[in-house]
Amino acid sequence: MPSLTLSFLVALAISGVQVTAQNCACGYKDSSGHVWREAIISTFTQSAGALAAVNNDWIIATDFEAQGGTATANIQYTTANVFEYQDALGLKASAYTGGGSVNCAEIFTNRKDILYGSFRMRAQVPSVPGVVFGFFTYISDTQEQDIEFLSSDVDYYQQVHYTNQPGSLNGNPDPDAAKDVTIPGADFTTFGVHRFDWLPTQTVYSYDGSGLTSQTIISKNVPTTPSEFILNVWSNGDPGWSHGPPTADAIATVQYVNLYFNSTSFSATAFNSACSAAGNIAPCSV
Repeated sequence: MPSLTLSFLVALAISGVQVTAQNCACGYKDSSGHVWREAIISTFTQSAGALAAVNNDWIIATDFEAQGGTATANIQYTTANVFEYQDALGLKASAYTGGGSVNCAEIFTNRKDILYGSFRMRAQVPSVPGVVFGFFTYISDTQEQDIEFLSSDVDYYQQVHYTNQPGSLNGNPDPDAAKDVTIPGADFTTFGVHRFDWLPTQTVYSYDGSGLTSQTIISKNVPTTPSEFILNVWSNGDPGWSHGPPTADAIATVQYVNLYFNSTSFSATAFNSACSAAGNIAPCSV
């Protein structure tokens, strides 16, 4: 059953409707022992298709974002660039044809009440130079934590950028808030799991793929504000970051996104009551 939140499962249980999906009324226990109250499970390889999973829990962006500074093009997010691709979800920055804007892709959760959690995606990064592929929480420029891949990096297939924003200090990169991590032997152009765990005192970024594992911890600028979750592929031609614009279509391929989290809409008290009503069963292991 695709993309059911725990609160929805609880509502079904209260109404007496039988739920055939796994019963996780007592939460989701991750590999570090943290128990998260809710989940959004988006399986883009499901038989109903990738867009069915998107439509359950995500919104496709259609914003126009005018760019300044050293950018050479604007960003136009478009519905057409979020599509079924290789039995998964494709997010595309289109080949730039001039006209001032790059057609790009973005999806974001229809919830902005997420506060702490464990967030994972299984994906392939774009290989066409000149784009950014992002997986992140956001509510403002100073309440944001990012996994970003830059396809113009020389070693883009094994380098990832982890940032708790702001990632600069006095106009210079802040090494305590922004980490450029190279994982020798990794190949991000094959499917791997990219993850971060948002905790009150730190963000734990990790990778599992190519037979390798890697972990990076950032304790500075950890967000404290309820947020939404975003995936995007974009370019504005800025030579200092995205480079490009791309001369061919640049596509990220995503098989799933699993978000396990707490929220400000489903309190610990309400969760404990729901768990008790379910018989205090063991939390689901994730």
